[in-house]
Amino acid sequence: MTSSKNRRENAWKSRKQNQKPHGEVKSLAELSDEGTSGVAGYENARNNGD
Repeated sequence: MTSSKNRRENAWKSRKQNQKPHGEVKSLAELSDEGTSGVAGYENARNNGD
């Protein structure tokens, strides 16, 4: 194994181990209750006549 390949694999392993979790993924129902932008927000705006 060349030194550059070894360095590249070690960098990949360190990135893999240092991941920061983003938290729980919300369901579509939870997103639509918040009135966020995106598809759920577009649906709410269209249904509310905005």
